[in-house]
Amino acid sequence: MVKKFLASYLCIVAVGINSVFAANITDFNDAQGHWAYNDLSNAVKDGYLSGTDEKKLNPDSSLTGIQMSVILNRVLKTSNSSVIYNGISQDEWYSNDVNKAVSAGFLPFDDSIDIKSNVKRADVFLAVVNAFGIEEANADIIHIKGFKDWSDMTLRQRRAAAVLVQKGFLSGNDKGLLRPNSEMSRAEFVTLIYRILKSEIIDIHSNVDIENYNQNEIPKENNDSKITEVENYEIENQNDESFLRELYKEQTESKIQDFIQDEYEIYKNDEQNYNVFSSSADIQMLVNMKDFSVIDNKKTYESVILSGKAPRLPKEEKEKIAMKRFVINTTGSSIDFTKDVQIDAKTLVIGSGNGDVNVNGADIKDIEVTGSGRKINLTGVNLDSLIISGTNNSIYINEKTSIKNIKTMVGAISNTIKIDGLAEDAQFDGAYTSVFGSGKLNNVVVRGSYTSVNKDICNAFDDSKVDYGFSGATIDIDTPLVKPGGDIKATVKITGLKKPITAFAQWYYEDTKDKNYTNDTFEAFDGKTSTYNKSIEFKKNMKLWQNVKFVLTYKNTVTEQTETLAIAGSVQIENYPNSHYMPDAKEVLAKVNPTYRKGNKDYTKEEKIVFVNAKGYSSDTKYLIWVSRSAQMVNVFEGSRYNWELIKEFQCSTGKAGSPTPIGVTKTTYKQTGWFTKDYTCRPVVRFYPGTGYAFHSRLYYPNSNKLKDASIGFPVSAGCIRMMDEGIYWLYDNIPSGTTVVIY
Repeated sequence: MVKKFLASYLCIVAVGINSVFAANITDFNDAQGHWAYNDLSNAVKDGYLSGTDEKKLNPDSSLTGIQMSVILNRVLKTSNSSVIYNGISQDEWYSNDVNKAVSAGFLPFDDSIDIKSNVKRADVFLAVVNAFGIEEANADIIHIKGFKDWSDMTLRQRRAAAVLVQKGFLSGNDKGLLRPNSEMSRAEFVTLIYRILKSEIIDIHSNVDIENYNQNEIPKENNDSKITEVENYEIENQNDESFLRELYKEQTESKIQDFIQDEYEIYKNDEQNYNVFSSSADIQMLVNMKDFSVIDNKKTYESVILSGKAPRLPKEEKEKIAMKRFVINTTGSSIDFTKDVQIDAKTLVIGSGNGDVNVNGADIKDIEVTGSGRKINLTGVNLDSLIISGTNNSIYINEKTSIKNIKTMVGAISNTIKIDGLAEDAQFDGAYTSVFGSGKLNNVVVRGSYTSVNKDICNAFDDSKVDYGFSGATIDIDTPLVKPGGDIKATVKITGLKKPITAFAQWYYEDTKDKNYTNDTFEAFDGKTSTYNKSIEFKKNMKLWQNVKFVLTYKNTVTEQTETLAIAGSVQIENYPNSHYMPDAKEVLAKVNPTYRKGNKDYTKEEKIVFVNAKGYSSDTKYLIWVSRSAQMVNVFEGSRYNWELIKEFQCSTGKAGSPTPIGVTKTTYKQTGWFTKDYTCRPVVRFYPGTGYAFHSRLYYPNSNKLKDASIGFPVSAGCIRMMDEGIYWLYDNIPSGTTVVIY
């Protein structure tokens, strides 16, 4: 009974059955009816999503770097946190999960992802292929070139997306877009995860660590349809942690293998419920075990992926396993892959995670390094190829090792390679690669920028194809002042270009492309200049600061990335004085007349200003009023003699033909709240022409009421006064002081 219980426990952990204390999808209202309901339900059941205290899953909220780390840690059951993420305080609640994610290698340790912010889809693509060990150093990006936005990713992101698309995990949207720079929702993320978990990657996790074991995680009841012939066992003292420790210690390595094998036979024979164990030759296994007993050594696997803590590698002939790719995604300790290891694999992939990987005398033909921050020692091996797509790896090739071809991929930056052995051909496309040692390289081609190779160990060396692009380049702009009537001129100067390049150049004026300044064969080099000229129309109230911009774009021949070098500048415009825009004074004086005729048009603002200034009118206050009889307008100016500016224009009605408002220059005298007679009321009142009854006032209302008696306006109708709309007369009453000059003309 004890034997059966432990075997069942191991397998229950393996397929991710959660404890009886797990939440249920029905607890979360915002998941009901959601397009990803099934995957969200599984994520809750399996413990990958736990929701908020408000009972919300927030499935449509964007995924943050922290959330991505936590979920992947739960899925992969990562436990090692030996690599510390320096970008955060270790006192944060999520620090341990972030450290685990960095240690496992699916979260970059170079701060290229802001973990507190929403992560881009392209960053998720790369994290997922690293997490599940399915990244390929030389993945064919032909699989994503059908998407319109495939080129919006870095080379590493493209390779990650290509793997996901090729394996059917990623399909894009109905517009043919992968949207690499958009954010990914939590629902989209768990859907992607379950597409992988439900595929032919067999998830056989078992981080069994009885020393740090929580007995509450043992399920008392199991209703999962995928597990058969598992009974409910009652073990005396099973809640006693010391009992479990002793139980574990009593089991030998071979017994544990037997336990797991027992359950494997159940699953293997139950194809309907556990059909991931098929005879297909392209099965991939994600293994995180103390041994390899779950793998059928009579089959050839496409790939076996080690995840989590490093297991014991099989070393007995009867344990020999055949596969095309053997992926090391382990953390926490080193792995020694020696000639005694009974793994028949053409390609060894050193993926994400941490811990040294020592390959000593193993019969391996190809090695791919897709992980980052790894320390790798190659001793006494004869390789056809060594391909590196990860970053910041330290690789040592000892004197007993020979390699036909070494290549660092584009995007594989900051790798250090010490070569004391031999290599036939080497191509270094990754930037900031350092190659040294005492060995010998026959033919070396360098295309990655800022790559350092010890030429003393090279028989032939070619770095003519290095493309620095705009790396290290700067651009300055000069935008001199534009005098009245002049043209905009701007000049840019490019400095710091390592090599001349042919780029696309575009000048912009006010954020609009200037078609006259487009050059798709712009020869850029250190010290190159480009000058922009733009004729502009000068207007009275024109913008006195205008913008220009110069943009260079270039597709790097090595990285295939589009690079941009741009600069913007503000140009100051000195305008003409206002008088430059005024009509001729003689023409205005000849045009203005005091006679009203039906159909007369009002004068322009400029004509009004020219008229009062040309006439030389002055005022004892800062205001001046011109009543135009011909246009039936009250025009209010502010300023002083020869410097009047028009500030208000009000429609009015002057005296009718039998009682015209007399022409002349007068001033305002005093104000009254209104005139109240038995026939009409008007209010308020501003008098002019001292000693007379002439005044500005409102239209006529019925006595002591607010009902208009005569609403006429815009033509001569009064007995000589100047009637105004309420808005106009109240403005005069509130603002115009006594003594203000009034011109009636």
